[in-house]
Amino acid sequence: MIKLIDKKEINGEDLKELLELRKKNQAHFFLVDVREEYEYNTSRINGVDFLIPLSELHDKVKKIEDKKEVPIVMQCKLGGRSQQAQRQLELMGFKNVINLAGGITEYLGEIIYGN
Repeated sequence: MIKLIDKKEINGEDLKELLELRKKNQAHFFLVDVREEYEYNTSRINGVDFLIPLSELHDKVKKIEDKKEVPIVMQCKLGGRSQQAQRQLELMGFKNVINLAGGITEYLGEIIYGN
């Protein structure tokens, strides 16, 4: 089996599996939501570690600057903004950035609604 954490792109089912493994300390990665704050406050994946809107990525990247060697899954609504963020982080020297294809709309795990 190809390790999910070694891929460049995963789907919602893969992320659900990774989050379950992380709860059991069998996977180590960070989940970054790159949507805007109002979107995040409406609904978010249970397990998001950081909210860093794509529009503020260059200003807020310092939140994760020390995690360049750790796998980071980027997530948005449909997968486009997270793919842009993925490319930008790779240019900044992040080693293992993974895009969630289909974004939160394709995620079948637990979603938190509201604040």
